[in-house]
Formats: sequence, C-alpha cells, structure tokens
Amino acid sequence: MADAPRRKSVAGPMLSAGGAGTFGGLAKNFAVTNTYVRGHERGVEGMLKAVTANEELVFDGNINIVSAIETTKDILCCKYTEDFECLAVGFTDGMVRLFKTNTAECVQTMFDLETQQNTAPATCIQHRPVSKNYPITNCLTCTYANGCVKCWNYNFGQCIYTIREKRQTFGVTYHPRLPKFVTYGDDLKIYLYDEESRTQERILSSEAPGTADGHVSRIFAACFNPRSNHEFITGGWDDVVQFWDLRQPHALRRLSGLHICGEGLDISAKGTEILTCAWQRENPLQLWDYGSGELIVTIEPDIHESLLYCGKYINKDYILVGGTDKNIVRVVDLHSYTTASSINGLPGGIYCVDLGPLKKSKKVKIDVPKTKAAELMGLPRMAFVSGKKVYQIDHV
Repeated sequence: MADAPRRKSVAGPMLSAGGAGTFGGLAKNFAVTNTYVRGHERGVEGMLKAVTANEELVFDGNINIVSAIETTKDILCCKYTEDFECLAVGFTDGMVRLFKTNTAECVQTMFDLETQQNTAPATCIQHRPVSKNYPITNCLTCTYANGCVKCWNYNFGQCIYTIREKRQTFGVTYHPRLPKFVTYGDDLKIYLYDEESRTQERILSSEAPGTADGHVSRIFAACFNPRSNHEFITGGWDDVVQFWDLRQPHALRRLSGLHICGEGLDISAKGTEILTCAWQRENPLQLWDYGSGELIVTIEPDIHESLLYCGKYINKDYILVGGTDKNIVRVVDLHSYTTASSINGLPGGIYCVDLGPLKKSKKVKIDVPKTKAAELMGLPRMAFVSGKKVYQIDHV
C-alpha cells in the first residue's frame, strides 16, 4: 500500500483560479520590464543590459545566457514552438505569451473569452512531437489550473478546441508517435485522449482508494517510453512513480520514495533508463533501470543542494535539471555524474526546462578527439523559467 502523502502545503506557486472579471486587471498589470539578448545591442546600453541580466548570478562552467526576459507576472512553464522560432511562456495570470527566440519580442498572447472570465494559471505547454507522419501544425496544447485543456493555433492566437476537466489539471504529455496525449491533475486519475477525434479514450487510476496500483495524491508528471507504444510512467505528491500500460486500467508496478512536484520524470532515448528529479532533500536526483526498477545511481548535488522540480535528458551524455532552495539550473555529465555547468542565484524556483535547437556545428577532422568543452558547445540551446523571468542558455 502506498504511503500517505507527506505534503501539507503547495510546493511552488499557488494554483488558485480567479473569478469572472479578473482578466482586465491582470492584463493591465502585465509588462515586460527588461530584456537582454546576447549580441543584439552594442555599446553602453548593451553592456548595461548584459550586466542586469547577469547580476547576482553565479556561473560554473562555460554556460552563458543567450536571452533573459523579465516580466511582472510569475511564470510556471515554457515550451519552444515546433520550428524553435518562438518560446511559449505560461503565466499565473492565465495567459500564454509567445516571445521570439532571437529578439525576445512578445509577438502573441493566447486567450479567449473563457480564459478572460475564468482566469487560472497556465500549468503546462506542449505540442505534438514533429515527425514525417506528423509535420508542424503551429499548435500548442496548454493545461490550466481550472481544468481546461486548450489547443491553440499560435500564429493566429486562436483556440482550436477546449476540453473541460472537472479538476485542477497540472500537465499534458504527448505520445511519442501516435496522435494521443494524457492529462493529469489533482483527482488521482490519468485521462487518455485521441487528438484527431478530440475524444477521451479511457481513464487510468487505482482499482480502489488506497491500493498500490495507482496514485493516492496529485499527479504532476508523466512520460511515455519512447520505445513502446503502450507504456508510460507518472509521479506526484504520494512519493510514488507508477508504471502504466495503456492496455491495462491500473498501474503495473512502481518506484517508491520519490516526491514529484513538477515535470521531474524523463526516460532515455533507448527506453532503458528513468531520470527522476524529486522535490526532497535526500536523493533528489537519481537514475533507474526501466526494466527492473533497480536504482542505477544517486547523483550527488556537488556543493549546492537543491529541491528539484524538473529535468530532461539532453542526450545520452548529459541531463538538464532545475529546482529551488537553492535556485539552480544544472547540466550534469552522465559519465562522471558531476555538474558540467550551472547557474546559481536565480530569482526564483526553476519550475520548467525545455530543449531548443541544436547548434550548426563546423566540420572537424575525424582524428581530433572531442574534449568536454567541445561536447558542451555541441549541446542545444535550452530554456527555463525562474520567478518572473524566462531565460535561454547555451555553452560557448
């Protein structure tokens, strides 16, 4: 039987929905107060913006800020668009705003009458994985704390469809190949949807309250196994990571002792390892064998400890993680299990990270060995949110 949930209060920003008539004030109060884009401005003004973007931050390794956007509203989530031209950012005022990745200009705000009249924080932003079978659609799917799941055409700021769930909805995760996605929230259940028909196909949960084959508290993360059409994992406040099969109504097995409060689960590209980023002092960052559920390694936090909200595999050699207390974003080397680079002293908790485009690399001779610095320089651009700011970073 799963342990009782330990948390007495919300980890991270409060997710309270507003009432009708609150949108006007929220919209008027929003502003972009400062922007910095590396190399975008020259002279004294550019230097001042660079200093402002980097002040009070502590850098370790050859990690650098590409852009920093400071606003007047707290940010919960971010996601690159399919072509990486824009970064979608979800705010506690219920708005999802698009910023150009190269200029930091706000070019679109996605809202409709429903988001105006029933304001609630935007909790997650995703899009269908791009492939030959499913090319770019210029659409983003967003979840909200009032239970809405909205698909937006971000070129026009138009809501394509809305699903209304009777719960607080905390996230959405797409299937790696099929036009399907799952949502999850505070009612202990996972909903599976077919995106093309826009219908709910099934509900996955425990067989009975308190049993070990499902969650007994809020669910904050889900991740499909990239090598399977049916298997995925979930995690939340009940300190359990559950293993699911879409062909079965209940969870099949689980990992215990993992307090997940954000997008803190990922599975390696080969489908053999699980990354867990837990909001806890002891063992926040771990790797597990997917098949057996055995612990592979607990990665130590180096000098600075952090309660982790989120993390992703960058590739087979590196992961990106972020958290709070301390507010740190880290790139971790999976060979040495040490921090390759990090930024400390950020203005708020890192609730969400995302991976951007790969750099265009110059051709090098085959006989030249690749150094760690060269490996890091080859990593993609990355984005993360921290307080009222959203950053892009890379290695140079």
